[in-house]
Amino acid sequence: MQGTTPVPDTEFEGQYHRQGYSRVAGLDEVGRGCLAGPVTAGAVILSQDPHASLTEVVRDSKQLTARQREEAYEIIIRSALAYSTGWTSPAEIDRIGIVPSTRRAMRRALSRLSLDADSLLIDAVSLRNINLPQKSIIRGDSKSLSIAAASIVAKVERDRMMEELCEEYPHYGFESHKGYGTKRHIEAIRRLGPCAEHRMSFRPLSQVSTRRVESSRTAVGRSAESFAASALEDMDMTIISRNFATRFGEIDLVARAGDSLVFVEVRARRSTAFVTPAETVMGKKSRRLIVACQQFIQDSDLQWADWRIDVASVELDQWERPLAVEFIESAIEE
Repeated sequence: MQGTTPVPDTEFEGQYHRQGYSRVAGLDEVGRGCLAGPVTAGAVILSQDPHASLTEVVRDSKQLTARQREEAYEIIIRSALAYSTGWTSPAEIDRIGIVPSTRRAMRRALSRLSLDADSLLIDAVSLRNINLPQKSIIRGDSKSLSIAAASIVAKVERDRMMEELCEEYPHYGFESHKGYGTKRHIEAIRRLGPCAEHRMSFRPLSQVSTRRVESSRTAVGRSAESFAASALEDMDMTIISRNFATRFGEIDLVARAGDSLVFVEVRARRSTAFVTPAETVMGKKSRRLIVACQQFIQDSDLQWADWRIDVASVELDQWERPLAVEFIESAIEE
């Protein structure tokens, strides 16, 4: 970097290392001020002696070009001891607020690290109810190498997700502004109305017409599946397959909980629905699902003690966005 731009270093990490902590996780978020898309948090644990290739490229993500971030991202994921991301959806943001959503995304990122962190360096906020030594650092992404690395991981992965949204919502320009309130974005909202990826509690969305762009049935289903998958991961389950196709039908999610294999049928519904989720998977549908699960078991080389089929009931809000999920264990049995 040129001029007086701050260069993050490992001074804060070293303070923890000298106290005997070896897995210091840096945490940062991106997308907090956007009008659309999730808040995304990154978590990164670096080695105590980071390679020079890392220290040369890792900076506050806002100070890097998109190409520089991509290059730094590749170096980070190759050299970090562990890295992960956590997401909070637009519906969650509207329901609980942006600051709690930021903390929720950070907790999710932390829980998904392949190594357990023993101490935390966090940009600007603190994580209550996390029983680990932690330090909140204002503008931490310009001071701590771990936090800067986390900001890059979060930014790159969120940008990629926003670019993918263009396939479902091609007229908003998500590929260019990534959900921020640019002139083009606001003009598109006023012309088209908001879509399911918008944060309806944010201005100017809270002031526009209630009309919205309809999501396709497939998009709503995939969104519900992603929401249910995140909830399973929050319950310490590991997702091992999604949308596993057999000639008997598709299995939405396959997860592992300890020694058990858990197949999950995801059902998205409005809160006004009268039938229970399990009642929507009965008769021929349930029999085909059982056979599909048996096909997965036959084709898999995984080891497990037992298996079951759960139903995930994903409640949708008025914008057909996932709002809450309830799991019905062993809802479908042989």
